[in-house]
Amino acid sequence: MSPSPPRTDPRLIFLSRREGVTLRWEADVLGARASRLARPFPPGDLALVLRALDALQDPAYPTAWNDDQEQRFAFNEAERARLAALGLWEAAERVPADAPRRVGRRLFHALTADPAGARALATLRDHAAALGQPLRLELCFPPEATDLAALPWELLWDEGPLPLLLAHSSVGSIARRLDLPQALPPPRRSAGPLRILAVSPRAGIGPELRQIERAARLDAWQPLVDAGQATVLDVEPASRASVVQALGAAPPPDIVHFYGHGRYLNGEGALLLDDGPGAAWAPASSLAALFSGVALVVLHACQGAMLGASAPLVAGVAQALCANGVPAVLGMQLSVRAGAASRTGALLYQALAAGRSLQDAVALARRALFVEERDRVSWFVPALYLRDRDGGPFYLRSPAAPSSVAPPPAARQMVLARGGQIRALRIQGRAGSAQRVVALDGGHISGVSLEDRS
Repeated sequence: MSPSPPRTDPRLIFLSRREGVTLRWEADVLGARASRLARPFPPGDLALVLRALDALQDPAYPTAWNDDQEQRFAFNEAERARLAALGLWEAAERVPADAPRRVGRRLFHALTADPAGARALATLRDHAAALGQPLRLELCFPPEATDLAALPWELLWDEGPLPLLLAHSSVGSIARRLDLPQALPPPRRSAGPLRILAVSPRAGIGPELRQIERAARLDAWQPLVDAGQATVLDVEPASRASVVQALGAAPPPDIVHFYGHGRYLNGEGALLLDDGPGAAWAPASSLAALFSGVALVVLHACQGAMLGASAPLVAGVAQALCANGVPAVLGMQLSVRAGAASRTGALLYQALAAGRSLQDAVALARRALFVEERDRVSWFVPALYLRDRDGGPFYLRSPAAPSSVAPPPAARQMVLARGGQIRALRIQGRAGSAQRVVALDGGHISGVSLEDRS
């Protein structure tokens, strides 16, 4: 059986004009439609809203244990009043724990306030559900739409109990595309084992945390390495010179995995690299040249995909890399917890190794974070940027054809609970099957049988 042909995902193009914002919807089931987009937040409030969501990423919030937390958790009287007006401040003097849901609903209402937009989205959701497929959306941002690209659209949330991307049996995805007026490089062709370059600066990362992260990613990569499907090179310490040298090897790596500190400050993103015995911030503009030629860059760094409302569209690290030709970049649009970053990486590489698309891999990681975290504040933080204009799923290697080998017989289990009895039964099964009979809470079993007939 041949792999299924690529499917072009519905595309939403944000067009920011002096008279307002127009959203162009493009999909096979829709054709081309247009709707007006109501801005979910005044542009002057965007940075404040992102700060509020960012504060929740720290598990200690609202209790500050150090000077850095004290600064990040502090909102002055005017800011608290403005957040309260937006429904993002509680009488308990804190950002509400469900702020992500509140922001997601404002985003959803903005997208569907125009009846044309509401009908378009409803059609896409119904079409995906009828086909049993996940809802995959591509959001395209031109250079003048930085304030729109800075919003966490992954949070889209209607009046239901679950966000849009998790509200169906198939986990949905959002991919972001930069609609820039420049030519794109040809698609990168690569074969053989995946070449993975792990960049893990020592700067600001304690040895225990670095070891935990390293163990998590190696656990995900080891089956690939053992099967000859991947090779891994670690760069430690990760200075500019050592990373340049590692990336200069031919052929270039397929994946660069970065685990370290990031920031978005004064209108530009940056990553913290080693610099002799110390550390130095590498700005997005220089990183864009550093990682060119790589197929996928995964940034497990705080604010690696953050943007400011008034900065250029390519001011963030993820956006700068994507604009300079990296086909796919996964970055964090806010601060990110170390555990959430490690969990995302492990699930991401496991799904890619299983032949899933990058969109599906990120979607599965989102679902895991949403289910596993008690406060549910990390699942929307990863933001996926894609550079090509073809649309459809992104694969590092061609997806393998589905196997025609029949799956092994399912294990069978009989459970007897709370004092019941089963008598005069026997077990009989085909070779290779597995049966199990269990008596719980004082139950008794004698001569149990489960027959498996052809």
